[in-house]
Amino acid sequence: MSRASVLILLGVLVILAPFSGFPIALRSLFSLVLGACVVGIGLMLRTRDTQPRAETHAPTMSAAEPAPEAASFPPETYSPSEPPQEPRDVSPI
Repeated sequence: MSRASVLILLGVLVILAPFSGFPIALRSLFSLVLGACVVGIGLMLRTRDTQPRAETHAPTMSAAEPAPEAASFPPETYSPSEPPQEPRDVSPI
């Protein structure tokens, strides 16, 4: 289970604790433990989000690398879902 899922589950248990039917002393202890767990997981998630992450970007081209070849067909006839088509001869009938 992810930390976010555990946090949601603990939140639901905190909401249901008053209706559990346990004695008041046990309910208070249960609420204290659940609250401490919620705070701990929340802090872990917050510190994980504020730490800088490793870059996952694709490498960029340097000035020494040649530019990729341009497509040999005009852009208006190109659709990524269809292969390029040869120009048709459109002559009047």
